[in-house]
Amino acid sequence: MKFTIGILLTTLLLTGCGISQSSEHKNSLKNGEDNKSSIFEDGMTATLKEIAPLHYQYQVLNQTNDPITLKFTSSQRIDYSITTKSGEEIFLFSSTAAFLSALGKEEILPEEDFLYDIHLADLRLNKGEYTLSAWMTPKEGKMYKVSTVIHID
Repeated sequence: MKFTIGILLTTLLLTGCGISQSSEHKNSLKNGEDNKSSIFEDGMTATLKEIAPLHYQYQVLNQTNDPITLKFTSSQRIDYSITTKSGEEIFLFSSTAAFLSALGKEEILPEEDFLYDIHLADLRLNKGEYTLSAWMTPKEGKMYKVSTVIHID
């Protein structure tokens, strides 16, 4: 049983960290943009920013004067997906990762943010245009979803 739990925790950590970039894939955003943002009516901003080829950072920034508390039913805090140009979902992070069943919360203080790195190199995407979407997974409330188009050359 301890061995199984160890394997699950190792898988969770490796899935979250990703694998280093493959040199055969090159990535650039459409029209040379380096990030995509969505501003929500509650004063929060969600951004997907390209840090390096096939490495993105999802950020939720609290631009209010009050702390924002998000409650979760597991250790999962975000989810993300990759869809093709035609809209077919070819990858969903939560379908490949294991999460602990434990109640938790994230408090985002005013002018502070929540960050999560997304590594796509291990997906070995074929050449083409895709949409990367990322969102929070709270028990209730806003999910702060943001999407950006990526090109694999």
